[in-house]
Amino acid sequence: MRCWMQLALQGLTLAVAATSSAAYASCWESGQGPAAVYRHPSVPVEFKDATFVVIARVLGERRISSADDPEGYAWTIYDVQVLEAFKGKPPRALHLLSENTTARFPMDKGETYLLFVSRSPSVEMAGNERLPGDYVDNCGNSATAREAADKIKALRVLSNAR
Repeated sequence: MRCWMQLALQGLTLAVAATSSAAYASCWESGQGPAAVYRHPSVPVEFKDATFVVIARVLGERRISSADDPEGYAWTIYDVQVLEAFKGKPPRALHLLSENTTARFPMDKGETYLLFVSRSPSVEMAGNERLPGDYVDNCGNSATAREAADKIKALRVLSNAR
């Protein structure tokens, strides 16, 4: 019995370690193990670097398949309605690209989010279709509006100070 308990504990430890590193897979900057450094900018730093900072509601999504992955999808395009802008002059509707990798920022239709929107300097194509250049960094401070209530308060102060 003791042998099974030790094996179960070792398995649980490995599962937690694997999950922890996977959660930060796309946010890793340098180092390994305990010395690893993960990228998570502060609200003021991400605010400064973002093209737009908005509160928006997700109206819809469209998945785009790829010849490399015909059974799955390579990207999701989210259509969002801007409800409030803290930075920039975004259009009333934004189309945000989310790559189907560990760097994706998944969103739910009908949900309201605080979004720090960045613009890619390169053009991404899916066949003949030009994909949106705007995206949300999953390592940043974007979150549902409910989860980001404190960040929204800080942004109101930050955006009024500009």
